Amino acid sequence: DAKNAVMSQLLPSELEISVAGDFNVNDVLEMIFNYLGTVPADANSQYRVTEGPEEFGNVPPLRLPGEFLDLELEDSDPRAVAYVAGAAPNLWGFLADGSTVAQKVSVADKRASDYDKQRRAHPLFGNAALALISEIANRRLFSTVRERKQLTYDANFSLTGFERMKGGWFLVTVTASKEKAQRALEACKETLEALRTSNPISPDNLESAKRVVLNRHEGELRTSSYWATMMSGIQEESVPLKGPLSVTDYHAVIESMTTRDLQLTLECMGLDDSELYTAIGKTVQPEGLVDDGIVKASPMAGMGRGGALMN
Repeated sequence: DAKNAVMSQLLPSELEISVAGDFNVNDVLEMIFNYLGTVPADANSQYRVTEGPEEFGNVPPLRLPGEFLDLELEDSDPRAVAYVAGAAPNLWGFLADGSTVAQKVSVADKRASDYDKQRRAHPLFGNAALALISEIANRRLFSTVRERKQLTYDANFSLTGFERMKGGWFLVTVTASKEKAQRALEACKETLEALRTSNPISPDNLESAKRVVLNRHEGELRTSSYWATMMSGIQEESVPLKGPLSVTDYHAVIESMTTRDLQLTLECMGLDDSELYTAIGKTVQPEGLVDDGIVKASPMAGMGRGGALMN
């Protein structure tokens, strides 16, 4: 089954090639022709999937209200990790119902000027708004949950970042001691709620996030892999908002974003308490474990989505 699934994706007629780097264009085109152009057009056709939808769909809707899950995993080291998740747009601002962040924001903002409407019509608007929100949310979680309340040594906000599939999820991962896990979870929920209500995004928050996002973008532009990622799917109809403007106008769109843009974008995400899915995972010592008396270093926090329990 695994082989069939992989081979069904390797069809010459659906192949897209993105090449970035310091090279002679004619030499690379010749190599592409020699190594890929000679592959028969019907190669792997026996693996083609003929049943099921041909287009990328939407993420399945989450059941509401949200749920809480409590997990225990055997491990010799005492540690815990908490998760907060909910619905979010995909990387380009498409929601699960097929609408876009730009559309939702435009409908919600009755006072929008013609300039605002023009800005929000840019295909990169949703992507830029989500990049800035992600940076601001991470800073808020760090300053609130770690520095002020001292409940964790790592709190991370991330988005699934689907490109073709409409909709997605956000995920907050917070590592803590077993005794502080529940309090850390509640602190993360409070931080997200405050971000959209009592302590909204300030101009200083926005300007700081812009600097970080743009500096990261400028740094990544020095790598070939980043260019290849930006070009990947740029001609695909299944990613309609990704095009040349997402490269050429990146700086201008980021700089044009306002705090109102981001506050209205937050309302496109499932941040209400009734929409949140939460979980706490704690380790328990295996039966019969003998303490060797060696003092072990505290485990480092996992930086990926899985968190510390998945290391």
